[in-house]
Amino acid sequence: MKEETVVLEHLNFFNKIISELLAVDVKINEEDKTLLLFSSFPQSYDHIVTTMLYEKKTFILKEVTTLL
Repeated sequence: MKEETVVLEHLNFFNKIISELLAVDVKINEEDKTLLLFSSFPQSYDHIVTTMLYEKKTFILKEVTTLL
């Protein structure tokens, strides 16, 4: 994600990529999807990612996207 990209645009693009991977039978579990999303954010989002990661044992992509 570039700094000037709107989060909603980035989430739409991310979901499109995930859908394309699923279409070719690539299996990605929820936690891995969430971690991939976190890693796609620029450094300016580090504080948000850190806050979301704090005391979490499992990650559900839908929960994270709702928070964003």
